[in-house]
Amino acid sequence: MSPLLESARARTARTSRLTMVDIARLAGVDVSTVSRALADSSRVTDETKERIRKIVEEHGYVVNHGARMLRNKMAGQVLVLLPNIAASFFPEVILGIEETLQNEQISVIVGSTQHDRAREDVLARQILNGAADGIILLTGRIPEVLRSYPGFEKKIVAVGRALKETEIPCVNIDNKRAIETAVNHLVERGYSDIAHLGGPHGSPTFSARIDGYKAAMEQAGLASNIRIAAGERFNIDAGRDAMERLMREGKVPAAVVCASDEMAMGAIRYVRSQGLSVPRDMAVVGFDDIPFAGVYEPPLTTIRTPRRQMGELGAKMLLKNLRAPSFKSKSIILNHELIIRESSGGELDR
Repeated sequence: MSPLLESARARTARTSRLTMVDIARLAGVDVSTVSRALADSSRVTDETKERIRKIVEEHGYVVNHGARMLRNKMAGQVLVLLPNIAASFFPEVILGIEETLQNEQISVIVGSTQHDRAREDVLARQILNGAADGIILLTGRIPEVLRSYPGFEKKIVAVGRALKETEIPCVNIDNKRAIETAVNHLVERGYSDIAHLGGPHGSPTFSARIDGYKAAMEQAGLASNIRIAAGERFNIDAGRDAMERLMREGKVPAAVVCASDEMAMGAIRYVRSQGLSVPRDMAVVGFDDIPFAGVYEPPLTTIRTPRRQMGELGAKMLLKNLRAPSFKSKSIILNHELIIRESSGGELDR
């Protein structure tokens, strides 16, 4: 046998025998520190991580992800349920979730429910059969099939859409205050005839936005001008239909605050079909600041929600719940931001 081949075999033999205990000994740390470093835990210093990384690279150690998941009694997968995969709100949230969980070597399964409760139950059964460790809900409701599952609340986190069940932690913004911000912006610009195009009444998120609209109008002394057209969806078609109802039932409002950017876009399309112009004949404010909001014509004044951060924090919250059964996560409320553009006349004065 050639010396070169013999050397290669010797290296292979050493690598196959290398364990996490060996890495800990070489790095001068304990085994738990090695495990945390390989998982990129924030509890390990960058200097220690780098030292362990060099040892791993030198010896060719490979983390056995399957064995790790088996030891932790985890499937290594998280299910993300959303109502419509085509909706512009969700991609950034999912990116935040994926980036966070991938750092922990956990895969993400995305399930689009299409607002179908039976489909929600089919997807959620992945918790019952052990194919998924937990669920991040972007739908605003808990699948019925999980309600009889013991301890299901520890395996669920809501993101971007609050649940009626307050014991389930949620990462969200203050939707009531956010709509108040939008209404106050229009009041400050001199508008008084302000209507609201709302989302589903049954959703805590859209109910909060309706409540915020009413509160802001009352505080401004405009309670007599309150007009609401709400639908069962919050997409472009819903915005167009709500705007049509609003204009047919009464005079054309001077301004509208919409429950989503897509609704605002639908409303603007209908307004234009009636020979009117935005913002000359009507000011429009959206909600979410989706990627198309700034390039729409006219660019939308809107409420910006930190969607990627929502996803990141939701994923971290779920991991804490799964890894520490006695830990009880608290809901997180993030800040919103008013982005002023042309649809409310915001850039025309500059």
